[in-house]
Amino acid sequence: MSNTRVELPDWASVLFDESLRNIAVRGGRGGGKSRSIASALVLRAAQKPLRILCAREIQKSIKDSVKRLLDDEIERSGLRAFFTSTDTEIRGANGSLFLFVGLRTNIDSVKSMEGIDVCWIEEAQSVSQGSLDVLIPTVRKPGSQLVFSWNPRLETDPVDAMFCGATMPPRSRLLTVNHGDNPWFPSVLRAELEYDKKRDPDKYRHVWEGEYLRNSERRVFKNWRVEEFEAPADAVHRYGADWGFAV
Repeated sequence: MSNTRVELPDWASVLFDESLRNIAVRGGRGGGKSRSIASALVLRAAQKPLRILCAREIQKSIKDSVKRLLDDEIERSGLRAFFTSTDTEIRGANGSLFLFVGLRTNIDSVKSMEGIDVCWIEEAQSVSQGSLDVLIPTVRKPGSQLVFSWNPRLETDPVDAMFCGATMPPRSRLLTVNHGDNPWFPSVLRAELEYDKKRDPDKYRHVWEGEYLRNSERRVFKNWRVEEFEAPADAVHRYGADWGFAV
């Protein structure tokens, strides 16, 4: 294999730290999280034989996976001759293998997987606690590693409870990566960012700064706040609920 040179953001050096059990990368849109992880895993798989499982909660077809992203990074890295990409997997000339799975519908097959060196869980904010409870002990090869990447949604999501709670799992590293950490942040996204920042600050903080979902244009009522107040003596309190479905 010829020498390969790939540029990555400074924070991505953690993706080559094999001493870590868990690498958790969270943040808003445009930070380059997924692309950097894909590039790092391609380089690691080219350096030595690795069995890499790419998982997400729902994968109806291979088009829903990160396979296309990995193929693009293989091309960008000049490693097309080293890797063979089929409809369902990617193989390296040294025996490396990338596999792709949806956890919700294939959890029994995940249980039987052996010899996983690295598991990349993309869009981890959508992964259920049940899926995590099965997946994590399945990746049990000595020196194996789990890489989580996600855009935060709610602080109660299982992946956030796991890494952002009072105690993180041992040998874990948590990084928050946003657009300011991406030296190649595209100008077309810059325009969208500035538009959201002016028009809907809550949406901007969630989408671009990786904060938890608060008020945004997707909420029916946006102009509200919670505070103490004295109700008039003749006030009539009304309560209502919208369950979000028609029938």
